[in-house]
Amino acid sequence: MSFEGFPMLVGWELTLACNLRCAHCASSAGLPRRDELSTKEALDLCEQFPDLLVQEVDFTGGEPLLRPDWMQIAAKLAKLEIPTRMVTNGLLLKENAARLLDAGVKTVAVSLDGIGDTHDRIRCRNGLFKEVMAGIGAGLSASLPIAVITAVNDINIDELPQLGVFLKDIGVVYWQVQPTFARGRAAATDGLRLSQTTFLELGKLVRQNVAVWGSNGKDIVPTDGVGYFTKLDARKKEWKGCGAGLASCGITSDGKIKGCLSFPDSFVEGDLRERTMWDVWFDEHSFSFNRYFKIENLGKNCAGCKFGEQCKGGCCIMSYASTTEMHNDPYCFHGILARGEHGAGSRCP
Repeated sequence: MSFEGFPMLVGWELTLACNLRCAHCASSAGLPRRDELSTKEALDLCEQFPDLLVQEVDFTGGEPLLRPDWMQIAAKLAKLEIPTRMVTNGLLLKENAARLLDAGVKTVAVSLDGIGDTHDRIRCRNGLFKEVMAGIGAGLSASLPIAVITAVNDINIDELPQLGVFLKDIGVVYWQVQPTFARGRAAATDGLRLSQTTFLELGKLVRQNVAVWGSNGKDIVPTDGVGYFTKLDARKKEWKGCGAGLASCGITSDGKIKGCLSFPDSFVEGDLRERTMWDVWFDEHSFSFNRYFKIENLGKNCAGCKFGEQCKGGCCIMSYASTTEMHNDPYCFHGILARGEHGAGSRCP
């Protein structure tokens, strides 16, 4: 197979170090990886992106603001005219708001999973909501575009309408909602996975808020793991399968490359200390789970579905986290409704 696509979107885990220990963290972040990239290695890696037609780099962690040289890396990419965005827990945002703007970071996405005690409970730190709001306020005052990412679960699902109004009122321009999936700490924490019923509730809430948010340049956006092929699917572009290894990839803080940063490290495709990113990306054996997809690869949740060839079994990480298989995502509006599974059971599976 001769693959001709490019990694237009790169997620870059700058460090796995984190100043929180959130109950739902898929990466189980806390301590840095054993041998994270040096500043020189990170800057050299940036130089490889233009030839690969990278259009956007999203800095994640851990907590990316804990990496001392994050500003150098962001400035390097700005010089290469590659837009950058950052996902942060917000604790260090207040002191870094002006620096983020100076470094050319286009958007800062702050993790916010509820109002007040709800956010504190999920993130396992009393008083965190007030600290994060101080950071968001500093960012907005500095004219830094602020987005919010909410990991939805059975603890906060009922609070989403109130949270949406709150975020719109304070000036947040972009609200991304994503289901919590069973990876990392979330796999061992009760109540943090959506049931089939509450997953449908999530779809309804997003659909109801699209009209409210879709004005004055504001957006509510469901992630890849939300939806497919019913009126509840609120995405702007029709779902055409997971882009991991096709148009996007993730780079870990120690220089490994995966189709998606949410995948476990067993899905590493190559070491960028040993091979160039070009060599790994265009290797005929890389990302085979997605590049060599056939309809026969669909799991039992998706086999026989009329959308199977286009959908390819939904979001790969939602599928793998839920079933340990790719192309088998049970969290699918069409599938849940077709199977009639949403009427039974409690919220917490």
